[in-house]
Amino acid sequence: MIASRCTRRAAIGALGALGVTACATPLPPVGPRRPLGLADITVLKALKQDYGATLRDVKAMGYTHFGFRLASYSPADSSELPPEQKARLVRDAGLELGVVRYGYGRGFREQAEQAAGIGASIIAYSAAPVFFRSGKLGETTREAFDGWLPELGEMAATARELGLTLVYHNHWWDHVPLGGETPLDIIARTFSPRDVGFEIDLAWTWLGGVDPLTLVTSLGPRVRSMHFKDVDPSRGDDRMKQLVEPGAGRLDYAALLPRLDAVTDAIGYVEVDAPADGMAAAASAARLILAVRAGAA
Repeated sequence: MIASRCTRRAAIGALGALGVTACATPLPPVGPRRPLGLADITVLKALKQDYGATLRDVKAMGYTHFGFRLASYSPADSSELPPEQKARLVRDAGLELGVVRYGYGRGFREQAEQAAGIGASIIAYSAAPVFFRSGKLGETTREAFDGWLPELGEMAATARELGLTLVYHNHWWDHVPLGGETPLDIIARTFSPRDVGFEIDLAWTWLGGVDPLTLVTSLGPRVRSMHFKDVDPSRGDDRMKQLVEPGAGRLDYAALLPRLDAVTDAIGYVEVDAPADGMAAAASAARLILAVRAGAA
């Protein structure tokens, strides 16, 4: 398996106490400032008002990289700016072009060619569509998942042909076994590291019952990107509503982040899926992460 399934209770306890356990890693020394990314969904409302001004504000918060979708997630949505325009606005704001995301509204090759054309290096695939077809979000069969894998392989080959790295983004359901093996394990076993990497979402990992640090450590260099967000169970049973900015939930980023920095060079992107105030969430997350990395939190 990809990672030993440390229990949520054990993971939180170990991180909170900064103790030495199987899920702990020695703290690294404070060094040069590390990159920090922001995913577009966090500030989507502000972007729709003024894309360029929003990016300048994001830069002022301390972010270095910005990741965005290459197309809308629905063929009926024509509101997205072209990737070329987005990339220009990102660079004009003084930010680096980060991970770009496949949008389900158009074909993969077309979007991958656009990604290569704007100078992106990583293209993310957000979720296997079989998890949306059963009538209950996050549920599928092993047969259906295995039947989808060749499609992922074709996308990986296209990405590699164009000089891109394809990464698969995890959700809670990717940690639930299908026929005795989790979807994430199946992908890791089926494809070589040169074909498929991973974008590990720390909150979805935690909600899947897996310790984020253990997962990132076990995947090693296959982790090419991370999503930084937090989980507040007090917000109700709906997992999506539990997702909040780092520092507003249970993951204890003050303890977790230094240990992640010790085991991976992957850039972390703050991502909050449905914030009440995206700019405030982005600013709060940046303050916390920058303070932790400076040894001030």
